[in-house]
Amino acid sequence: MRKQRILGALLAGCIAACAPFALDTARLDPPGTRPSTPVRSERPLIALALGAGGARGFAHVGVIKALEEAGIVADIVAGTSSGAIVAALYAGGYNGAELEKLASDISESALIDFSLFGKGWVRGEALQHFVNRALGHRPIEQLQKPFAVVATRAGSGEMIVFNRGDPGLAVRASSAVPDLFIAPVIDGIEYIDGGLSTPVPVRVARAMGASFVIAVDLTRYPRSRERAQADLNDADFVIRPETVRTRLLDFTAKFQNMKAGEAAGRDSAQAIVARLRQKSENVVAIEEPVPAPAHATASRPDGG
Repeated sequence: MRKQRILGALLAGCIAACAPFALDTARLDPPGTRPSTPVRSERPLIALALGAGGARGFAHVGVIKALEEAGIVADIVAGTSSGAIVAALYAGGYNGAELEKLASDISESALIDFSLFGKGWVRGEALQHFVNRALGHRPIEQLQKPFAVVATRAGSGEMIVFNRGDPGLAVRASSAVPDLFIAPVIDGIEYIDGGLSTPVPVRVARAMGASFVIAVDLTRYPRSRERAQADLNDADFVIRPETVRTRLLDFTAKFQNMKAGEAAGRDSAQAIVARLRQKSENVVAIEEPVPAPAHATASRPDGG
């Protein structure tokens, strides 16, 4: 009986997910990694590093909304797994309120396409097409904000950073939890969940040129926390929303988790602004040398 219910749900998901695919005719280059020159600015550049967390990733939407209300807008965005979905949309021009509307309206069938075959229950094509449609079929390098996605190379466990090409496929690779999602193949290589190598991509954001990195940490388990610790230690500020425990693909608590993210963002905003102000003052103090007194005179090495 349980098997029949599962098969029924799988078939319903397949039917619901197949309809939009025919509309996705745009072709993008596969995701890739290209050495990039870090972004430069006279002011501190703010980055958001959005971490893995399954359906609890809806909390990222609330964090962004609250930070924007406080005047904190990221210049650079990096994401892992569910954090990569929100990061892609944010980099593509969606503000906090627009992300909230999109997340409120989204259904599970729009993102989750079940499969009866393969090494996993979910194909991931629905997620890929959703992201690409939402971004107007633009490649990563044409989004409004510098954006990077972390995935893990299957077999070796190596962290891979995608910063060009198809954003939907990059997000799909980053979200491919083993045994749940079928691992996508990009240029002959299988990729799986970015959270297995880099749960919160702080150092990726730092390498992109960020001088102030705000990490949103949704890790819950000790092993994930251990993998994330080096990155979290490098963050200028870490936000940890009090999310509701859910299964990886359970959307029933999405509104609660968005509210949890919003509350955590508001609670953190004042401290973040203070640290940003301090960093800005330090940058000015370093880059602008104190002028010499008007009466000072130069001397030559020979004493003349």
